[in-house]
Amino acid sequence: MEQKLQERAEEFARVLTEKNRARWSHAEREMFIVQKHTAGQKYVRIVSDDGNGRGGSVHCFKSTETGGVHKSAGWTSPARDRNGKVYQARYNLLDDASFEALLFNCESASGYLYADYKVKTPTVGREINDIIREMEEARIARDSQRLSV
Repeated sequence: MEQKLQERAEEFARVLTEKNRARWSHAEREMFIVQKHTAGQKYVRIVSDDGNGRGGSVHCFKSTETGGVHKSAGWTSPARDRNGKVYQARYNLLDDASFEALLFNCESASGYLYADYKVKTPTVGREINDIIREMEEARIARDSQRLSV
């Protein structure tokens, strides 16, 4: 189970990296995701690093026990409710349907982790790379239409 969780976290980081690079292709620095883990940690940071060597910012947290993906409250912990409990994870890396929805919905900003975010469901039978390519082609078409007007 731990190996599956690690592999899915790496796949999530890879897809999020591709989406970040597609979204911020005009920026001078490319963003990429770094996963940091130390033994005994309850949560692992997924860090968005712009490559300047200053550490970057936390994109989200991954639970090492349940596989849940949580919105961050800052550098040290996931977001908590007013009673001090960590919000229930919207996505789980160990559940196949939830993992597929996570890869489909993830974006450079972590708004997709909010409870009131309208989840888009991926089309069955398509690879995530095909979906990312189609999204990038649609973005390029929109940008070229704006420039031609």
